[in-house]
Amino acid sequence: NGILQKSDENTDANSTRQILSEAVLALNAYAPKKVSMLAPRAPITENQLFETDALSSAVDAATKIVALNEKIDENVAAKNRLEVKIAGLTPWVSLDTPLDYVGTQSTLFVCGVLPASVDVPLLKENIYQECKECSLDLISADNEQQYVTFMVHISCEEQGITLLKAKGFVASVKGFERTAEQNINEMNEEISALIKENDGHLAELISFSSFRKTIEASVDAYTQRAGQDNLLSAVGKTKNTLLFTGWVPELAEKEVTDSLTALGCAWEITSPTSDEKIPVCYKNNQFVDPFVGVTDMYGTPTYSSEIDPNPLMSIFYFTFFGFIMADAMYGILMFVGCYAVLKLKRPQGSMKRMLTMFMYCGVSTIIAGALMGGWFADSVAVISTWLTGTTISIPPLWFDPLTNPMTMLIFSLGLGVVQICTGLGISAYRMIKQGHPLDAFFDVGSWYILFIGVALFALKVPVGAYVMGGGLLMLLLTGGRKNKGLGKIAGGLGSLYNITGYISDLLSYSRIMALGLSGAVVGQVVNKIATMATGIPGFILFILVFTFGHIFNIAISLLGAYVHTSRLQYIEFFGRFFEDGGRPFKPLINNTKYVEIVKED
Repeated sequence: NGILQKSDENTDANSTRQILSEAVLALNAYAPKKVSMLAPRAPITENQLFETDALSSAVDAATKIVALNEKIDENVAAKNRLEVKIAGLTPWVSLDTPLDYVGTQSTLFVCGVLPASVDVPLLKENIYQECKECSLDLISADNEQQYVTFMVHISCEEQGITLLKAKGFVASVKGFERTAEQNINEMNEEISALIKENDGHLAELISFSSFRKTIEASVDAYTQRAGQDNLLSAVGKTKNTLLFTGWVPELAEKEVTDSLTALGCAWEITSPTSDEKIPVCYKNNQFVDPFVGVTDMYGTPTYSSEIDPNPLMSIFYFTFFGFIMADAMYGILMFVGCYAVLKLKRPQGSMKRMLTMFMYCGVSTIIAGALMGGWFADSVAVISTWLTGTTISIPPLWFDPLTNPMTMLIFSLGLGVVQICTGLGISAYRMIKQGHPLDAFFDVGSWYILFIGVALFALKVPVGAYVMGGGLLMLLLTGGRKNKGLGKIAGGLGSLYNITGYISDLLSYSRIMALGLSGAVVGQVVNKIATMATGIPGFILFILVFTFGHIFNIAISLLGAYVHTSRLQYIEFFGRFFEDGGRPFKPLINNTKYVEIVKED
């Protein structure tokens, strides 16, 4: 039915959305609504969202709101300009001479300013000695300037002006007629008229508050339409047909093809070629999915790497975060707070993922806190001693890191060994999947042999030294196998030098111990200060210090746990196997800010 050509699909949805968004901002500025931070978005069906009459009334109301807001802004700008002029004329209000007066045929009259440091009486004396037919009068002064008038006979005009300029004199108040007081009075009347006019505009704008929900929903509707415009503008079309291509996850193939068939579309699905940059789509369970946001901040793995880092990374992140926070009460607050926001606010997208991740990490924090005896640090023991004189405590299920720091350090480094070895294992798996099993054996297997030898040697097993020596020899002989000549030796030596890198990486995991101990110490200090006084003043002190102290400790502990746990994944874990440079799969989805699109009943 015609020649295939590029579609020029444009419903002006983007510009309409901009008008609607500006209207929402204006309403929020002049008629703010009272909404709880935990209030969920309004549920609405897709048919209701795109209902024609509602969209039309919203756009009409938004257009009027934007026009009124522009008038208000224009009047405010005009008022500000007048106020600036009034401020400039106020120092001259006592001058009863018109500001445009310049003298007579035989005299010159000028208004101007002198720096505050100038001695005006002395300057007047000096000018008078040079030119007796003149008058220098001080009208007013402030901290920065002195406002003066100067009248001089034209016969000695040059001498007088020269002396004034030498002291920093600058002529001012040009462009005005009549006296300063008359000008100020007239401008004040103009300001009053602008304020009155703006009051009318503001009242009319506020009267559109009843359209707020409709306008907000329309913002979301036109956001979807703008996304459709963007999609359709890149497809080809003839008079009666559209032709477009795209990516479909293999697991969604049947659902997509069934929908296309039901709509009467002709379709074809082909496998991607090797030279295509295939987008990456994760398929993870309910536990792993919230941690995808951590990976997204680092990058997207290439499709050819065949490695989804999220399942194992989520377990490590969950574990490390909990032992950095290591306080059961902090974990309970994290879990309850995140759960409440998720249930009441019903956020979507990245916010939902982040809150769910922190909720899960709250569970690991509860577990780690119980294992190490952290319940608002040592609050149970301190408060019981303060109130009753008898110490009651909740013993740790495993050990107290403050009294056994070496155990905590060994545990932290042990977690590091597990993650580093796991990263190497994933790297070997990737090499095998990509058809390089020998690379997996030499580049990863030799390190495993070396690490096993070190562990056996540390445990004083006789064969440990031989296993360790075998690993070192493998690294030396195979590290430069892909190089030529002396490069083989240099490559082998370089592989041995990488031992220092592994030591450095392993020591990075000591931050789990350091951050866990610092949070516990801060918590103990808060408890100690909170229970320093007795009686009613002591009770008030306890409430204030305990509440705000632990809020502060939770905040800095959360920040430290989030940043450093992420760092351990990015550098020590992903660095072993992650192939960056992939393209994320981004399907067209409902992107709403004010409403939640729900299915029809």
